[in-house]
Amino acid sequence: MYLDFKVYYIYGKGTKLSPCLVKPNTSNKISLYFVLILFLVLLGKREKLYALNPSVYLQVQQSPQDSIQKYKELSINAHRAGKLEEFKGYSEKLLKIATDNDLIDDRISALVYLAIYHQQIDEYDQSLSRYFEAEKLSQSLPENSFSKILVQVNMGNLYNHIEDYEKVKLTMKRVIELAPYHKNPENIISSAYNSIGTANLNQGNYEEALSYMNKVKNLATDLNRNDQIIGALINIAECQRYLKRYDMAISNAEKAISRTNDNESRELIASANVIIGICRYMMHQPEKALQPLLNARDIATDGNFLDIKMEAHQYLSKSYETLNRIKKSLEEQKSYIETREKYLKTLSKAKRLKFEEEAKSKSKIIKEQQQSLKSVNRKSKVFLYIGLVLFCAFMLSIFLYLRYRKIVSQQALELKNNQALLEDENVLLKDKLQNLAIKLEEQDRNEISKDKTAKKRSSLSVDEEEYYMKKILDYMEFEKPYLDHEIKQSDIANKLDMSLHLFSEVLNVCFKRNFNSFINLYRVNKAKQLIQDPNYTDYKILAIGYEAGFPSKTSFNRVFKNFVGLTPTEYQKQQQML
Repeated sequence: MYLDFKVYYIYGKGTKLSPCLVKPNTSNKISLYFVLILFLVLLGKREKLYALNPSVYLQVQQSPQDSIQKYKELSINAHRAGKLEEFKGYSEKLLKIATDNDLIDDRISALVYLAIYHQQIDEYDQSLSRYFEAEKLSQSLPENSFSKILVQVNMGNLYNHIEDYEKVKLTMKRVIELAPYHKNPENIISSAYNSIGTANLNQGNYEEALSYMNKVKNLATDLNRNDQIIGALINIAECQRYLKRYDMAISNAEKAISRTNDNESRELIASANVIIGICRYMMHQPEKALQPLLNARDIATDGNFLDIKMEAHQYLSKSYETLNRIKKSLEEQKSYIETREKYLKTLSKAKRLKFEEEAKSKSKIIKEQQQSLKSVNRKSKVFLYIGLVLFCAFMLSIFLYLRYRKIVSQQALELKNNQALLEDENVLLKDKLQNLAIKLEEQDRNEISKDKTAKKRSSLSVDEEEYYMKKILDYMEFEKPYLDHEIKQSDIANKLDMSLHLFSEVLNVCFKRNFNSFINLYRVNKAKQLIQDPNYTDYKILAIGYEAGFPSKTSFNRVFKNFVGLTPTEYQKQQQML
């Protein structure tokens, strides 16, 4: 969702060279050429010096305000180009110059720039800290100070981004109160309307949001502010998208793109493209959705706009799936999951942002590949062919039925054993597995005592079994390797200084499990604990699966049901009813 990050700045007075006209004659041509060459050489060295080290350039400036102006322009241009790290670097230099020279207004501007940087990379605590620092500085300024409004407007955008809507309203009310003190109050009121509209958009009040965004557009048109018109068009398109007015949303997003140029923010262009792509997909036009979604994905990747990038991956996956381009769909789905995981981590740090509704994208794993076979001689062989097919189908059905019964029987036994191990989440899994190993050892001894020809279940002695079993269980309990999505059997064996064969033998002998079953037992146990944890009430099921170590939604659902007898969603609903 596009949020309008306003970057206000004031240009200082610059200086420019006044040309000196010299009429060359025969006697002074050589001198003139020498002067011109010397000027060009010095100018080249000056520019090279600045490119290599801007701080050296600052040393030759006559006024700190010249340096302030220089870095403000560099900061703004970097922000518009989506070069966030450069934006941060120039803003930090601006802050240092302003602080060293006790320039309060410019210091506030630099702090706001840095707050915007942290906001755009989802570091909300750092962003809020910068805004508070700027707000504190602005308290010493008069009511008609532009810096007061600068802080409040941008702070309101941050509150919108972290969904603190009451503070958005309070902040924007303060902005509207301060607007008359400014020489261009329409600009300020437009920004306040934009923030209030965005708050309504985030709350799902789409009609009300649309009303505010149209006000912003009208004011921006009167003011001839192209950047504000673009932002308003994108927000209007976003409202229309959720109101399912897809044609209108596409039209407004395309108008926004047509008004952009190299000086406009890359995030605006990415936002407009992702809206167009989503609307095309919702209109059952997956082929037309691809290009704008690819544009949004690439721009968002370059600018590290995680929310836009995530939506682009999500709807690219859906579009490719609709077009039966399964490989591409799976690639985008994987990228979506990775981006979503990064985004979820940033939200966990903020502890206040509600994650968007879980996307229900399904991948087609099995495709119908049978083709009709042509009969070599339809008249003479058709009945023979049908009879042969029916006979094979009958034999195959018997085989599949017997195999199915065996699998169901095994699954029922495994489910019973797994449910027993996972029955009480308050008891350590380590203790349950130790009790299981003791029980299996007793069964083994009883079988040997009854049947003298029976063999011991392993080549290890009882003491060796207990030693390695304890070593493995301690490692699983304290190091929690099962939380690693890509953990392999060899990784744990190496950590325990055990051979792969020995590690596998201990799992099979002591716990009657292979590696996958053993590691998934811990993951399911962890998932059940998280589902019952009040701190994870608002977490989506897929997020809980990731927290428990499952690499994908498919594996989480399948393994959890095999172990518990219910899907994670069914189990969550069951717990909520208790």
